[in-house]
Amino acid sequence: MVKPVHKFKIFKSDAAPFFFYIEIFPLDLAYYKIERTLMLLKKINTNPIMPLPMRVDRVFNGEKSLLIRPKEPISFSIMDDLNATINPTAFLQYGTEKLIYFAEIRAFEKFVIPLKIEKVNKWWESTKFLYAKLSRIEEDFSAFLRAYLSTVLKAKLNNEDLINAATNYCKIIQEVCEKRINENSILIETTRKETNVRMYMQKVAKYREKMKRVERVEYHPELVDIDIYDLAEKGFKYNIDKQDLFLDDIKPKEIKYIPLLFYDDLLECMLQNLKKLDEGDDDILDPTFMLDKNIITLQNSKELDNINTQEFSWFSPFEELNFESSIQSIRSALLDYFKTKGYIDKNTSNSSSSPSSSR
Repeated sequence: MVKPVHKFKIFKSDAAPFFFYIEIFPLDLAYYKIERTLMLLKKINTNPIMPLPMRVDRVFNGEKSLLIRPKEPISFSIMDDLNATINPTAFLQYGTEKLIYFAEIRAFEKFVIPLKIEKVNKWWESTKFLYAKLSRIEEDFSAFLRAYLSTVLKAKLNNEDLINAATNYCKIIQEVCEKRINENSILIETTRKETNVRMYMQKVAKYREKMKRVERVEYHPELVDIDIYDLAEKGFKYNIDKQDLFLDDIKPKEIKYIPLLFYDDLLECMLQNLKKLDEGDDDILDPTFMLDKNIITLQNSKELDNINTQEFSWFSPFEELNFESSIQSIRSALLDYFKTKGYIDKNTSNSSSSPSSSR
């Protein structure tokens, strides 16, 4: 008997690049109806780091994707004597935690089977040494993180209005995304060419609605060339200038990606946030979470020259990331949930004995 193949459909020609942004609101749980899903989402609802795009397919399948890597450490001067810096390892730890939770949720809803740690590890093992030159996206997402530091975090530390700061933060991202979409241009940097190409094609579609002929402009995302460098043998150089020279010795693989996904999805999120803020929603995620979890570190400005910049470099395989803790957290949450529901004996302590489906 042939066993069914439980895998998300993916396109091998898609490099599947991804990164994370900092959200200001907790997830709106009203959109989720499945009790098991709601229980899991509540476990990560104070974590503001959101994956973009949501590459749950690659994580569940155990297939490679591409991490966007900012060229420089991301920091901002909060006060005259205080500097804030994003800690890449902690940032990615909590970002991937959320990604893993969503992979568990989506996989269970589609296949009624749990996410396996072996697949998660396989995904990261095939992803952690990949690099591509995506200058525009790297610069923009670096700017988005700095915008958070300069608005929301700064307001928190200075006891200023968080609502106003969150509004400014969302507007900064909104304006950049709208500008990129309106420009309809993205730089591609491959060994064959370096040029600007469009991100989408516009097409006028004609329909009949209520016996009337109507026309609408449709936007069709373009697949854009990208060179993927596998640095598994050579390793990373935390200095970007050395890294670029280093790439000359590596033969890349040219495939595709869809840059519009980043700007279109993020713009939609920011517009939703601004609508909530305009309607008086003040349930802002507390930036203290980022400080308590060492995702953002604070330094005395006078000590910046003594800081090890390699510690804050994004050019790393991030071997320290611990996915087992996220999987165990999911299993423990499910075990407690099933015990509460009476589906298993409350004395059961082994999470592997929890049912594979919700009732």
